[in-house]
Amino acid sequence: MTRIGIWLAIFGFGSLLLNTINYHFIILAWADDMQPVFGIALGVVGVLVAIAGVVMGQAKNTPTG
Repeated sequence: MTRIGIWLAIFGFGSLLLNTINYHFIILAWADDMQPVFGIALGVVGVLVAIAGVVMGQAKNTPTG
């Protein structure tokens, strides 16, 4: 889950930065008209998913009792 979140953040914030120099990720070319909002939203969702993955991983490793 953490890896998926990191990739989403890379694609989101990366598409935002690439849009400023008129480039885009091929996989996200369909979202060029929705920039910069889409890049920011995807990046934030990616960060939240990555944080949730870390928290869930820590909770799984915490001993109970």
